[in-house]
Amino acid sequence: MPMSKFLRLSSVMLVTGIVSGCGAGSPEPSSAKTGTVDAVKTADAGETPTNLRNSGVVASIDTADKSPKLDGLKSDSENGEKSPFPDDEATQTLREIQQLRISPVPTDLAEARKTRRERNERIVDMATKVLRLTMHEEVRKPQFHLAVGQLLEARFQMALAGTQEDVDLFYADVQALNERDDKSIAAAEGVYYIARFAHTKAGLMGKSQPVWFETLSRWAREFADRFPEQAPRAASLLFGAARSCELQSLASPDKELSTRLLTESRLCYTALAEKFATTDQGQEASASLRRMALAGQTLSQFSGPTLEGGFVTSDDFSGIPTVIFFWDSESDEFTTDLLPVLAKISTALPSSKLRLVGVALDEDEETLNAYLENHKVPGQQIFFTQGEQRSWNSPLVRFWGIAQSPTVWLVDAEGKVLSTSLEAAELVPAIQKLLK
Repeated sequence: MPMSKFLRLSSVMLVTGIVSGCGAGSPEPSSAKTGTVDAVKTADAGETPTNLRNSGVVASIDTADKSPKLDGLKSDSENGEKSPFPDDEATQTLREIQQLRISPVPTDLAEARKTRRERNERIVDMATKVLRLTMHEEVRKPQFHLAVGQLLEARFQMALAGTQEDVDLFYADVQALNERDDKSIAAAEGVYYIARFAHTKAGLMGKSQPVWFETLSRWAREFADRFPEQAPRAASLLFGAARSCELQSLASPDKELSTRLLTESRLCYTALAEKFATTDQGQEASASLRRMALAGQTLSQFSGPTLEGGFVTSDDFSGIPTVIFFWDSESDEFTTDLLPVLAKISTALPSSKLRLVGVALDEDEETLNAYLENHKVPGQQIFFTQGEQRSWNSPLVRFWGIAQSPTVWLVDAEGKVLSTSLEAAELVPAIQKLLK
């Protein structure tokens, strides 16, 4: 992005001496300096999908606010105790921003959009004023950081709902914060918001503009590389980016794009597993990488009790090809798309020719049994008796990092895994090829 685009906050900071001349920051991830921002700008920032045709498949990220809270801005009389913030112009302005944030908006959609726009523009001006008042004093850093958070949230909202100019201004403010101190809390906040922006745009426009998924992956890795001390945020971003890229890869009919997104997914999972191994997300990343490496390997460590009181183990899979399908009764995709295919296969091939093994991911056994009374699901059904091992807490789900339901695996007669991501329409041709 040309430096001429970095106008508003940059100019304020330069005029008041906030930039120390380090020039270390950039709105582009340092791990992907070329092409990232230009690629982002190909997506129309003001475009809002009128239906789901443009929507991408994204996993959630934790957007809980980790910045200093506004509660301390209440006056001593409001708190009943001494406020940690000085009762000065900066604090008063932050209080006004807080009140502006929670003020009601009109019920009319057009009026609400206009009101939010005007509100965010005011917040940008007010937050910039606080930055100017607090940036030179170490003791006023909490006020400075609160203002940064308010500024970026306003810029974020305007960039999502506005024009390319709003995106440029959003990036400009992140650039200015990075140029001031690229290791600071403020710089981290800026990079985090840019990653959130890419994540949101991937959800809104990712199907028609998949570059948002690749951009999300790069910003997530950038944040984790530069700010590893913010482990909860870094782990959440990496996992959200990895899982989002993987799910969109599976949903995309474009094989080249699917391969690119799967590469981005692996990069994020790997960074997460290596840098944040002790976190829940780090363990899930390790499980996902284990699954991704499974094709071509002999299946082991796969077993569980069945609904009928039996037991299934991969040790018994040799000699007959096996279809494994993870499913749940609430999945419309399973009922509408996969179940008819499984029924067709079950009718055409006896169990001596092909083994069918389901892993039921329902949490409630009564709900599962009610579904099975109305739908004939072929094959043995693994279902864990302990409540804490059901649904997405299933040992099989957790060990293999299962990303979605339904998921279909195909294992050959030697116990070698041929695929861990077959679509319903691909299953019959894959079995026919295997049995030739």
